[in-house]
Amino acid sequence: MNNPTLRRVLVVTTVVGATLGGGIAVAAWTSSGSGTAGAKAGTASAPSTATVDASALTTGLLYPGVSGTALIRITNPNPYPVKVSSVTGNGTPTATGGCPGGAVSWVAQQPNTALAAGASTTLTLTGAVSMLSTADDSCQGAVFTIPVTVTVVSQ
Repeated sequence: MNNPTLRRVLVVTTVVGATLGGGIAVAAWTSSGSGTAGAKAGTASAPSTATVDASALTTGLLYPGVSGTALIRITNPNPYPVKVSSVTGNGTPTATGGCPGGAVSWVAQQPNTALAAGASTTLTLTGAVSMLSTADDSCQGAVFTIPVTVTVVSQ
């Protein structure tokens, strides 16, 4: 191939042929459209609580003018994990032994405790209950049941 014109023609023909052939090999018809998809969110279930027998507590006991420990069992009935963001009082406590329930008050708590989907846990809340400094002798050894509201948030 000593002829430069023939060489150019062959090179140009090869390049054009490869380009057209490659373009044809990857060509495909495409189309797109728009529309809508549907989804529905579930509804959160309220956490449930249970009183834990506090008669076994040996630390964090209540005395007149002193805060003590509270125990609470919390269950997450939801299919997703939550965090216990707050535990607040929502009524008048009751007590055993003739002690007036109003002798104690709940101190709002923010435990920020993680709770897996469907799981339960017992929280020990230090300083969650406060006894009035005027509590009388009937409160000695009393066990208190304190109504609370537990708030959880999804994680």
